[in-house]
Amino acid sequence: MDHLVYISFGEGRHVDEVRFSVQTAARHLPEGGGAGWRIQMWTDRPEAWSDLPVEVVEVSPDQARAWMGPHQYVWRAKIEVLAAALAASGGGRCLYVDGDTWWSRSPQAVFDRIGPGRSVMHLREGRPPAPEVAALDHVLQRHQPLHLDGTPWDFPADRDSWNAGVIGLDPADAAVCPEVTHLTDQLLEQGFGDHSHTSEQLAFAVGLAWRTTVSESRDAVVHYWPSEMREPFGAALAAERSGSSADEVRYQRLWRARPRPSAERVVKDTAKRLLRRVGVRR
Repeated sequence: MDHLVYISFGEGRHVDEVRFSVQTAARHLPEGGGAGWRIQMWTDRPEAWSDLPVEVVEVSPDQARAWMGPHQYVWRAKIEVLAAALAASGGGRCLYVDGDTWWSRSPQAVFDRIGPGRSVMHLREGRPPAPEVAALDHVLQRHQPLHLDGTPWDFPADRDSWNAGVIGLDPADAAVCPEVTHLTDQLLEQGFGDHSHTSEQLAFAVGLAWRTTVSESRDAVVHYWPSEMREPFGAALAAERSGSSADEVRYQRLWRARPRPSAERVVKDTAKRLLRRVGVRR
């Protein structure tokens, strides 16, 4: 059995986002609950998810804080949750997804891209952006990041930057996770976070490339992190939360209001990725 993995710790607008993402995924669940994939929710508030078709994995607040590590870096927890999900999967593949997402196709299409030596992230963004380059330069002037076995990490000049809103791994490659955690901790310890918020994203990009061939998933899942998409949808989520309509009516209204990139955004993002792939950083 494969697992689509979500995280929700604490309260806030992310809860509404995760709920909508789960609902868009649940429309594609295999009928009858047979072989295929299931949705897992790793949370410190299990009661908040009882109305959705998810397998709840309760996480204590102390465990959540421990997973965030010495720097209390919230995205470090997703590395640890993915590692724990793989360990408990019974051989199934695990596909972690950020909450600010919605599914345009069945997650099965993405699971099919995962296997031994084959992983998934959201999208390849091309050459690393300037803040990430500056942050890594800052670290490398002070410290040589090391693998767990003590050998140096390699950061090729022609490496790609990947969006980490989606991470898919086969249990055969679960050893990537502790390596990514270790690299993330080293980056944070040496001040990477002072220049860029993408510590775990860089660690996943180089970690997965080190052990696997990485594929995109953006044709199946929309990750709407840009503020011009996320903020208006946040207002729609809040309005529906406080409404009195039936669940299906609320869902349909949210589906119609789901965040989609404008034509201008698509053109700009495509041009930016193409420029980065040939070494131009903007």
